Amino acid sequence: MLLFPALLFAAFGPWPLTRTIDRWRGWLEGGSQTEASEVSLFGPLGILLVALSLGSLSLLIGSAPATKHPAVHAKLAQASWTQKRNVVLIHLESTRAQSVTPYNEDLKTTPFLDELAKSSLLAEQAHVVLPRSSKGSVAVNCGIEPPLYPGPEFVPGGIPAPCLAGLLNEQGYNTVFFQSATSSGFGDLVKNFGYAEFYPPSTMDTEGFAVTNTFGYEEDMMLKPSEQWLKNHEDEPFMAEYFTGTGHYGYECLGTRYGDKDFAEDDQLNRYLNCLRLQDIFLKNLFDQYKELGLYENTIFVLFGDHGEGFKEHGRDMHGDTIWEEGLRIPLIIHAPGWFENGERVEGLSSQIDILPTVVDLLGYEVKDGQYPGYSLLQDPPEDRILRFSCISSRKCLASIKGTEKYIYHYGNQPDEFFDLSKDPFEKQNLISERSKEETDERREDLIAWSRRVNAQYGPILINGSPYSEE
Repeated sequence: MLLFPALLFAAFGPWPLTRTIDRWRGWLEGGSQTEASEVSLFGPLGILLVALSLGSLSLLIGSAPATKHPAVHAKLAQASWTQKRNVVLIHLESTRAQSVTPYNEDLKTTPFLDELAKSSLLAEQAHVVLPRSSKGSVAVNCGIEPPLYPGPEFVPGGIPAPCLAGLLNEQGYNTVFFQSATSSGFGDLVKNFGYAEFYPPSTMDTEGFAVTNTFGYEEDMMLKPSEQWLKNHEDEPFMAEYFTGTGHYGYECLGTRYGDKDFAEDDQLNRYLNCLRLQDIFLKNLFDQYKELGLYENTIFVLFGDHGEGFKEHGRDMHGDTIWEEGLRIPLIIHAPGWFENGERVEGLSSQIDILPTVVDLLGYEVKDGQYPGYSLLQDPPEDRILRFSCISSRKCLASIKGTEKYIYHYGNQPDEFFDLSKDPFEKQNLISERSKEETDERREDLIAWSRRVNAQYGPILINGSPYSEE
C-alpha cells in the first residue's frame, strides 16, 4: 500500500508536474488568464501527487524492512541413521536454575529431577532469550529467537520459521499439546507451532485438583487425558508437550494432598519452592505413566524452564523484566534412555534455541533448505558464543553474556551494569566503573543492532500505532 503511490508517481507523475511547472513559469512571465486557470487545476494535483509519493517513501524509509529468516524454508530429511523415537517437551513454568536440586544441591526441592539428571544431559549455563512464557515457547519449539515485543507469535503465520511439531508432522509424527494453565491465548500459539491436537483445562476433569497459581491447577490433572491419548497413539511416533503452570505467581502450593516443607524463611519464596516440589512430584508421576505404558525406553524427554523468577534480589519480582540470572538462567535437562547413562554436562553457554537442533540431532534427521541459529548440545557450543537477552517492556533493558562477563543496558533508566559471573554468579558487584567507555559502547551498540535484527524477521513493528525503535 505504501509503495503504490510511489509507483503511480513514477509512471504518471512527471508529465503533469513538468507541464504544471512550465505553465506556472509562463504565467509568472505574463501568460494569459486562461493559462493561469489551467495552472490552478494541474498545480494542486501535481503537488498533491508529489506529497503523497514522498510521504509514502518516507514511511518506507522510516520502517525497519522485514527480512526473511534463514530457516523459513527448512525441512527435515531422513538419513541412514534416523530413528523415529518419540519426543516429549516438558515446560517447567517459572522455574529458575538456582531453585532446583540438580543446580543447587543444598536445596532439596526436586529430588526426582535430581535423580533423573544423573543419567541425562544437563546444560549448566542454559538461558532464555526473553523471560516470558510465550517467548520461551517460541525459542524452544521453533529454534529461533522470539520477537522482543508482544504479540506476533500469536498471529496466524506470525512465526517466520517452521517449528519442531510441524517438521515432525511432515515425517509422520502425531503431535499433541497438554496444558494445565487456564490461559486461553495459548491455543493460537499451539496452532502456530504446528501441533495437531490441543488439550487445555477446559477439556479436563478439574475435580479434586488444587488451584496452585493465577493460571490454573496442579499438573496431575493432565495425567488422565495424557494416558488416554498415549494409548490411542502408542503404535506410531509422536511428539507431546506438557505445559505446567504450578511455578507461576500465586504460589498456592501449601496444604495440598502431597503436603509441604519449610524451604525458606521468606513466606513468598517458601511458597514458590513448594510449588517446584509439587511440580517435581508431577514429573515422577508422568515418567511412571510412560514406563507403565511401555513408552519410556523409546522416548526423548526434554525438561526446560520457560524463564526464571525474581524475588527482589535486584529489586524486581517475577520475571518479565528480570534481566539478572534469577530471571534468565534455567534448568535444561535432556533424558534419552540409552544415552547419557553416566550423566553428561554441557559447560558452555547454551540457550533455549538449542533444543530444536539437539532433538533433530538425537533423532538422526538432517535440516535441509534452511538454517536454525542454535547449536546441537551433543557437542559443546563455541567458546566465543555470545548470548543476548531482552526485557519484555519497551526500552527497559537488554543484556549479553560473552564468556563469563555479563553486560546490562538499562536505556538510561538506571546505571548500566557489568558482572563477572565466574566470581559473582548472583551479580552483587557492579564492575561498570572498571570498564572503558569504548567497551561498554561496543556492547550496547551490539545489543541494539541485535534487537533490530531479530524484530525485523517478524515484520514492521507498531506500538500504539507508531513505529517502534530500540533507540
